[in-house]
Amino acid sequence: MSSNLEYLLVILDEQAKLIETINTRNSFRYKSNYRLILETGKPFLNRVEPPPFKGKPKFCFENCLQGLWNYPELYYCEGFAVTNDVAIAASHAWLLNDEAEVIDPTWTGKMFTGCTYFGVVFNTEFVVSFAAKTKRYGILDNDSMNKHQLLREGFPEGALHEKFHPRIA
Repeated sequence: MSSNLEYLLVILDEQAKLIETINTRNSFRYKSNYRLILETGKPFLNRVEPPPFKGKPKFCFENCLQGLWNYPELYYCEGFAVTNDVAIAASHAWLLNDEAEVIDPTWTGKMFTGCTYFGVVFNTEFVVSFAAKTKRYGILDNDSMNKHQLLREGFPEGALHEKFHPRIA
């Protein structure tokens, strides 16, 4: 396991525990996106450098959704990421190819070394329908626009891509 992955998982767990300590009023299945992603996500450590296209800085959700239009063979992901120079678990979106290699159109260049990603892979249909419903880019950070369904119940059937998140019978 990479040291950045260990570091990222510790940060996510610490944040989840902190929120669980504070948030005692709701009866949601998950008290935070940190816990939701810790329990359902997976690590993605290999990156394609340079990515086949470059997006706008600080617009990862928009960059990745638009990337799906031009590269329909890619898969949309959300979760958290760290770099060698960023000491926080940043809410982030990226794309994957068939080999589960990260294509990150937002975090590019020398500033983003040692990138480590932990998250989930969504079905494209779910991503598009969620964006149409909420009129926003991004899924996890906009769950409030969906009455907190993801935190209340977890991911609905068909939201996550079976190639990366096989169903358990």
